[in-house]
Amino acid sequence: MKRFVVWLFLGALAFSVCADVHAAGPRLTKRQQAIKRENERKAREAARAEARAKNNQIAKTNERETPVVEIDIAPVDPSTKSQVLRSAARIDEIIEADLARRGIEPNPMSSHEQFMRRAYLDITGRVPRGRRAWTFLASKMPEKRSLLIDHLLNQPGYASHMFNYWASILRLNDTGANRLYLRPYGDWLKECFQDNVAFDQMVYEMLTAEGKTWENPAVGYKLRDRGMPLDNLNNTVRNFLGTQIGCAQCHDHPFDRWTQQEFYELAAFEGGVRTGTPPKADNVPDNKLVNSLRESLDPREGQRLRQFIAANRHQVFEVPNAKLKYPFDYVYSNAEPGEVAKAKVIFGETPALEPGQSRREAFALWLTSKDNPRFALTIANRMWKRAMGVGVIDPVDEITDDTEPSNPELMDFLVSEMIRLDFNLKEFMRIIFHTRTYQRQVTYAGYDPAEPYYFPGPILRRMTAEQVWDSLLTLSIKSPEAFLRPDDSEYIAALDLDGDASKDEILAVLKKVPEAQTAMNQEERTQRYQNVTLRRASELQQPLPAAHFLRQFGQSDREIISEGSTEGTVPQLLALFNGPITHMMLEAGSVIYTEVDQAAGITNRVRIIFLSILGRMPTSDEMSVASSEIRESKAAGYGNVIWALLNTREFLFIQ
Repeated sequence: MKRFVVWLFLGALAFSVCADVHAAGPRLTKRQQAIKRENERKAREAARAEARAKNNQIAKTNERETPVVEIDIAPVDPSTKSQVLRSAARIDEIIEADLARRGIEPNPMSSHEQFMRRAYLDITGRVPRGRRAWTFLASKMPEKRSLLIDHLLNQPGYASHMFNYWASILRLNDTGANRLYLRPYGDWLKECFQDNVAFDQMVYEMLTAEGKTWENPAVGYKLRDRGMPLDNLNNTVRNFLGTQIGCAQCHDHPFDRWTQQEFYELAAFEGGVRTGTPPKADNVPDNKLVNSLRESLDPREGQRLRQFIAANRHQVFEVPNAKLKYPFDYVYSNAEPGEVAKAKVIFGETPALEPGQSRREAFALWLTSKDNPRFALTIANRMWKRAMGVGVIDPVDEITDDTEPSNPELMDFLVSEMIRLDFNLKEFMRIIFHTRTYQRQVTYAGYDPAEPYYFPGPILRRMTAEQVWDSLLTLSIKSPEAFLRPDDSEYIAALDLDGDASKDEILAVLKKVPEAQTAMNQEERTQRYQNVTLRRASELQQPLPAAHFLRQFGQSDREIISEGSTEGTVPQLLALFNGPITHMMLEAGSVIYTEVDQAAGITNRVRIIFLSILGRMPTSDEMSVASSEIRESKAAGYGNVIWALLNTREFLFIQ
């Protein structure tokens, strides 16, 4: 038996014991677990609805560019700090012992300047502002790094940055064909990170949600692959179990052990899941009435009515007795074409259905269970890579029987911590950020993706497109977190029609929907500069057009599972060299312009510029060159220094 199989099997035993030790009270039945998760979802949605209603009543301040918006973020728990430090220390012990055995020296500790900028970018997705950076560096508090980590985890930027990562992995797309409206799904995902919803709960909701997107936004996960249930299953296994089984959809996998039969057995759990209009749906306008109304309208208006009504027809529902059958061209001897596939999981014990439980619920509970070591392993490995730049297992979504972690003991401990924390991603990342390993200098050279990496420190990374954009925005406008997407509640209210909708209510959408869309467009225009919307990447259209700054810098097009690209291109150089956002930074009223203007003397002003863009103080040579430029070019010299630093590689990379 291959080593990874042994390692995973032993790990499964250990994790099962760990789950039992940390379980509170008697073990719930599968049905009770499903009810508990659904109640948690409803309670959270009620709290969020109340918060949204409150925000909709808050007026903007007299200072037009600074709207007052309350974004509730679940804070870290101060009482768990001692356990955080113990877990972080244990991670360091494991890594440093492994490095010693291999004769590898750990990287030196990072400077406070390097750590500060890295922490801001990795936790909140943006650089610190100059004055904030100066305050941190001037502090003499010995625990200032720990305090900064906890402070940043409590900021709205944490949820924004986490959202950007998962928006790429989940291929988030606001709209689709036939008026499919998926924005509520993206808003729900963002709120999950704001509320710090447990990852297993979040995934469970995506796999079991039913209804329209504005009724139950998690249905967006299935609707993203509407009409392609087998592709959706492949994406589910890849995203949450770290394994690619897509080839087995059509034939036995040529490079892994998965067979086509195993693929269909797993897919059988969701054989009754459908995307479209439920039969005899009571939450969709009567089709005969809609068609008769269309006949009374001119063709253009009739087409618009059909499109608006179509938004109500995109739903996720389940046909209880539906069965999945093997395809007509199935060629293997273990089943016949057209034979019903029996539901069976691809590893572990197949769950037995309990009274009142659907196969879909059973599948979701199995996948997200603490007793499923692959689920905890995959998310722990993904989060480790987010902080360190490379996974203990890398790539993170190509785990096979031959895969071995670069440090099995480290992988085991990370998985046990994820389970101990009940899939609390914020607390898990809090532990990683507190490690000496994370806080060491980056590995600048010598990293080979084809070879195991043993973590003498993080690896050098370029900012993601979203980090570049959000950093520039942070240095340009006063309160970027406060600028949210235009409220779409009126738009949804105009679209939403039930089965008992009258003739007048149906015809009213022709007026109400365009009016709501116009109101959203007007609010959008108030947040633009040179036709560029000034909001954080998480608050922009998902995805953006190909010509947008974010796409030029590598934001995913959301067609395939991807974290985006960090490769350099000529359009990126032009965007930083002469783009609208760069021009905005150099204008009076921008944050960096104001902070520089308020500093006393050329020396302090140059320091503010360097701290804002590079997160560090200038060297003596840099101070001399910058000061000379300012004395020679007067006020324009400050802009020249800012512009020059923005176009350095140091700005774009996370040290």
